[in-house]
Amino acid sequence: MTFTTAVLAAAACLCGVAPERENDFFWENDKVGFRAYGPGNYHVWSGVDLFNKMPDAEATCGEVLHNHDKCGNWHVKPFKGILDNYTIGASRGVGGVALFGDGEWKTYPVWEKCEVEECGDSRCVFKLVYPSFCALGRMTCRITLVKGSRFFRNEVSFEFPDRLREFRVGPGLDVEPKRDHKGDLWEDASLGIVSLFEDAKNDVEGSTMTAIVMDPKDAGGVQIMTDRMNCRVLSVHKPSFAYYAGGAWSKAGEITTPEQWREEVRRFRDGLAVPQ
Repeated sequence: MTFTTAVLAAAACLCGVAPERENDFFWENDKVGFRAYGPGNYHVWSGVDLFNKMPDAEATCGEVLHNHDKCGNWHVKPFKGILDNYTIGASRGVGGVALFGDGEWKTYPVWEKCEVEECGDSRCVFKLVYPSFCALGRMTCRITLVKGSRFFRNEVSFEFPDRLREFRVGPGLDVEPKRDHKGDLWEDASLGIVSLFEDAKNDVEGSTMTAIVMDPKDAGGVQIMTDRMNCRVLSVHKPSFAYYAGGAWSKAGEITTPEQWREEVRRFRDGLAVPQ
């Protein structure tokens, strides 16, 4: 999907494929940005990458999508209020789906098909379809990101749900210290939450905050497991499920302490439990 300058300036939510970035799929709003590796990327795993953003910075929505790797080294210094300092590697990152079956961890490769359903000022909605590589067949992720939210929603389904009896599945959150994902870890299986406020690396990068939250309707029976990449996984035994994943950045100035991030995650989860 290609966007004009006018659309970029007006949109508060945006998503699409970046051909200049090996067909990775990006989605972002005024708070945060994300990426899923796509066809042609030498990274062959299905984790979710995160981009830190400062609200009300000079960057328009779309800066991550269209300017990634064009602005100097914004891994170590912000570009228009955006910093690409999250290390994902082969991990689940922030909410990538993990599977456990046959006594081992399995992860899908990069997505093979995408479909944008909606892309506008209030929200973006799209699907990423991951190729069949195990007994569950293809995996479909229907992702929604709304304006002003730090979390995207992912509705996950599988091609052969009847075979799920062999698996436990769910989102993972990277907590590997070697990838600088260490700090204040909070997890509660009864609430379906794993949250991490990372230690500050330096004055420029500050602290990154991440969390995964199972939809309350799917939180029953959650077990927190650790996969082979040291990601904490909110695993369930369900043919389909929904969860939320997201983050924040201390340099944005809105949340700056572990206690504040825990309260933000708890408040978000409590809001999901309120009947709509």
